[in-house]
Amino acid sequence: MFAWFAVSALLVFAALYWLFFVKPAQQRASAKAAARVDTARRAVHAQTQPLQQDVHLTGPAYGALLRMAHGDRQKVEFWIIEVQRQMPSLSRSDAIELLAERTAAPMAATA
Repeated sequence: MFAWFAVSALLVFAALYWLFFVKPAQQRASAKAAARVDTARRAVHAQTQPLQQDVHLTGPAYGALLRMAHGDRQKVEFWIIEVQRQMPSLSRSDAIELLAERTAAPMAATA
């Protein structure tokens, strides 16, 4: 009788130990793993900072140059660099404005 009671008490003690110590540890570990996966997934698909607008690529002057180059950005960049080589004091935006004025003058004369 005592052996049966001792075995039963040992089984109850083991079940309580597993219920209160082992299972919560497993749940915490799986929750941490899920949080890491969720954070990684969110980092891949979420944008944390707003996009910076490229000011030198926008505006009517750059658009006019892009139309003159028939959409070839490499050609427009080559023109801008050439103007800056000829006039080193010009900034990039000033070079774009100067090129746009130069291209607008012949177009206005033919129109």
